[in-house]
Amino acid sequence: MPEAPQSVPSPHAPDNSAHENTFDRNGADPEKHPLPAHVGFFSRANILGPVKKEHGDLPLLAMSFVTGLVDAASFRNWGMFVGMQTGNTVILGLSTAGLPANPHAWLTTLVSIITFLVGAFFTFRVSKLITPEGPNRNRLWESSLFMMQALLLILSAALATPHGLIPQNPGSTGRHTPDNPAVLHNIRIVSLIPPLAFQSGMQIATSRLLGFNELPVNVLTSTYCDIMGDFKLMATNNVRRNRRVASVVLLLIGAIISGWLMRSSGGLMSVLWLSGGIKFGTAVAVFCFMPAIKEDMPK
Repeated sequence: MPEAPQSVPSPHAPDNSAHENTFDRNGADPEKHPLPAHVGFFSRANILGPVKKEHGDLPLLAMSFVTGLVDAASFRNWGMFVGMQTGNTVILGLSTAGLPANPHAWLTTLVSIITFLVGAFFTFRVSKLITPEGPNRNRLWESSLFMMQALLLILSAALATPHGLIPQNPGSTGRHTPDNPAVLHNIRIVSLIPPLAFQSGMQIATSRLLGFNELPVNVLTSTYCDIMGDFKLMATNNVRRNRRVASVVLLLIGAIISGWLMRSSGGLMSVLWLSGGIKFGTAVAVFCFMPAIKEDMPK
């Protein structure tokens, strides 16, 4: 029996396969999966949907500034770091010979390194479970990473605020005011290190997960090297160079501001409250303003 002749579409018929707001999911009819013309801000598609990766460098640049604030304050108060673990490793090695003159140098640096590692481990493993393709595939999780860091900084600021609870050098000091030696000899200086180092571990792990290896946010040694190794260093349009240079400048500015805040009456608590506020604002900005990729939104 002869087959029925196939119908030939009119040359003036609309092309239903070229809609911009549809996509083919596993070969299915795209008309069955139309994208909404308008997605509500609190809709599941927006909250759990992906955001544009190219804008992820802005939150990380803010983190570079926070690193300058927090690490400068940590070194000023306790002679160690919570983010720059290269420095802590060197100080830990020196402490075996009783150097520097800090009886708790080995303990503070060891606690910082361990909790930093735990923070990075937590971030990598949990992110792998929640968003295997990266935090930028889930708006809520990406903003949550910054929010958790903010809450740890706010907790640290709250602990540093009551007078006498956490040993710290006093504010309202001049350039030639000697440090109080009792601070480094007080074992309670260790109590504030875990939340600060944990959020620093989360911070650098987040930068890796977001795919910006040129923004390690915690250290500058590799950044300096990469700037000098960039064969397009003087090019007019060089995004990676711009990110690296901005990271260096922001970390330096953060350290400068931290130094003056430490000299002010606010002291350590002012640095930590400011740092926590910046990270809190960053988390809110990521959640509210990061552009979405509507084509990949969940149904």
